[in-house]
Amino acid sequence: MSGDADKTGLDTPVSILAGIVPKDMFEILVNGVFAFAMTLVVKNNIQLLSGIPDNKGVFFATYIGNIINDGLMFIFLFIILAIFYICFFEMMRYTRIIDHITIGYAFMFLLSILFIPLSSLLYALSVRPLPYGVIFHVNILIAGIMLFLLWRTHLSRVPSLLLPGTNPGTIRNLGLRLTLLPATAVAGLLLDGWTGTYSKIPVMVLYIIPVILFVLLSRETDRKSP
Repeated sequence: MSGDADKTGLDTPVSILAGIVPKDMFEILVNGVFAFAMTLVVKNNIQLLSGIPDNKGVFFATYIGNIINDGLMFIFLFIILAIFYICFFEMMRYTRIIDHITIGYAFMFLLSILFIPLSSLLYALSVRPLPYGVIFHVNILIAGIMLFLLWRTHLSRVPSLLLPGTNPGTIRNLGLRLTLLPATAVAGLLLDGWTGTYSKIPVMVLYIIPVILFVLLSRETDRKSP
């Protein structure tokens, strides 16, 4: 048997049933984790009215300002999670077999993804000041490193794990895109140090650069795709 053309007794492609975990079930699990992470993002960034004080004008002006700021942060976190989501499933698109090493890297990646929205909740609940900027950058760095190592040191190095005919240019392009967010996280750590919350540059300004580069590199891949 070889490639996707091979069939099992259930008329299911080998690429779906091979490995320690069925590929389709594994992707369902990942979808569930990302859905939970997005739920946490909404819960942590969308405030609800808890009461009306005496000075209603000042209260509503402040509340609307907070809603705008929280809305921008929600969009920002959504974009960051979307980039990780796209990268992961693009890797799965070219993956034929899910092995033990892939599972290990993937679960460490998913754990770090959950900590991205949880870090903002931790900051909000803490009675002592926390270096939220450092926590956020470290979570992004860990998630990015897990994906990069999975792709560049494992999946792309073992031909039996990839679908036959995977373009080397696609492997390089995806590997380059996987470096964008962790490299930005390193830059954020160097700029902020251990000082609280994004003291040198706003986080949304810092991460707009890799987002733009990611879109441009993705378009290059789309043009090269048959």
